Amino acid sequence: MEYKTQVKKTKYHNKFQSGLIRELALDSELRAKLKSDPAVIEAAEILKNGEVAALPTETVYGLAADAMNPEAVKKIFKAKGRPQDNPLIVHIADQSQLGELTAGKVSLKAKKLMGKFWPGPLTIIFPKNRKVPDETSAGLQTIAVRMPAHPLMLAVIERSGLALAAPSANTSGFPSPTRAAHVYNDLKGKIPLILDGGPSQFGVESTVIDLSGEEIRVLRPGGVSREDISSFLGEDVSLAAELKDDKALSPGMKYRHYAPQKKLHIFNFEDRISVLRQALKRAETKKIAVITARKSKINIKDLAEDNIKILRVFDHEAPEELAQKLFDLLRKLDADQSIKEIYIEELETAGIGEAVMNRVYKAAAAGEYSQPGGGDN
Repeated sequence: MEYKTQVKKTKYHNKFQSGLIRELALDSELRAKLKSDPAVIEAAEILKNGEVAALPTETVYGLAADAMNPEAVKKIFKAKGRPQDNPLIVHIADQSQLGELTAGKVSLKAKKLMGKFWPGPLTIIFPKNRKVPDETSAGLQTIAVRMPAHPLMLAVIERSGLALAAPSANTSGFPSPTRAAHVYNDLKGKIPLILDGGPSQFGVESTVIDLSGEEIRVLRPGGVSREDISSFLGEDVSLAAELKDDKALSPGMKYRHYAPQKKLHIFNFEDRISVLRQALKRAETKKIAVITARKSKINIKDLAEDNIKILRVFDHEAPEELAQKLFDLLRKLDADQSIKEIYIEELETAGIGEAVMNRVYKAAAAGEYSQPGGGDN
């Protein structure tokens, strides 16, 4: 079935440009107004009728469906072309919704983390309630849940009364969508509605954690750093190993993700000139693009200046800036027909830099790079 995909905004769209998205998510008065907005009402009705809709979150845009409706969830996989053994994250607007999704008592540690980081980019793995369809959990006995920090997503959840399964709203394997236009480019004709909530604030997906063992494991680095979790709880937090064949507890621990169609290379700049000269030779008449820090030592005076595009877009002291821009940059460079290959400067894997490099390693993966974690929202 082909849809006439519509992109709609609420009357409060300009508020979402402020960069204070978590504060807006906590604004109960705004959420009440949003629940009465025609665009939110339409999205809620579409979801209650078993369809899918693309919705904004503070991390990336999500492709949402009723998590308790297996036929609706199947439409997510169909629209994205996503492997069905890849579990989905379920989004809620209130902790009371955990009762229908999880089994047993919520641990004290989980309650502490929810109190600190929800709403926000932290996903927690829980034992699954048997009522949750296997389509949502990929047949696992666990379920991944988070409370997003975007008032528009929360308003749709509240208006519909549904818990929403919502992986990233892109073609599976492509760079995640951080703007409504990215969703439209990937899923036009495959879904009925996209709600435009402005650009995503974080730009990388949520952190996914597993609390079932003796030590907390991060299954996918994301918007909440391991250091922040460790500091808050006062205990060590480890990064889980990448999976090849086993079932994944978290979205996307097994597959290549985030990849532009053009070849992406990770570049530490130790041998920058020789590597770039080889790249320019391969590019022939086209350009190569280099995503680098503003204070990078790279000097294009040593190269064929007309055939290299330098994008100085972040500071090493503020890796969150690259996190916010990364997927948008990859999409723009993919669309630029003058570009042959893309190079990106390596970051230190500390704080949100760990999440950024996780995405970069996954995007560059072609048998030569490997990095723990990863995933598709």
